[in-house]
Amino acid sequence: MTGEGRPALDVTADLTLDVDGVPVEVSASGSEVTVTSGDLRQLFAAVRVAGGATTQGAPGRTEFARVADTLAEHGLTARLDGPAGRVLTLGAAVDSPAGSALLGTRRARLHAGAALRSGGPAVPAAGGALLLLALAALWRRRH
Repeated sequence: MTGEGRPALDVTADLTLDVDGVPVEVSASGSEVTVTSGDLRQLFAAVRVAGGATTQGAPGRTEFARVADTLAEHGLTARLDGPAGRVLTLGAAVDSPAGSALLGTRRARLHAGAALRSGGPAVPAAGGALLLLALAALWRRRH
C-alpha cells in the first residue's frame, strides 16, 4: 500500500517504440519506470501534438501535476532520460519544493543540467508530462 492507502503497483516492462520517427525505450522494474530517448526535442514535439489531439488543447501544469501525483499515489516513480542524462523525475520518490514552483507539483524534479543540454528547461518538463499522458491514454484504451 502507498501512503495514500492505494495499492502500490509493480511494473515490469522492456518496450521499444517509435513516436513519429523517434525511438523511445521504456523499461520498468518494480516501482521504477524509465523512459529514454536520444532526441528529446523531436520526441516532445510529437508527443505535444498527440497530447493536444487527446485533450483538445495543449496539456499544461494541471495535467502535468495530475500525472506526477497519480504516479505517486500508486507508489511509482518515472524518470525521463535523454542523451545528456536524467532530465525529469516524477512520482513517489520525489518531494521537490522547486518542482512545486516550476512544474506545479512537489512530485516532480527537473534536473537542470541535463534539461538545458537537452533543449531548454521548459521543453523537457512539458514533453515528459505529455509523454506520460500519452502512455497513460494508451494504457487506458487497452484496459
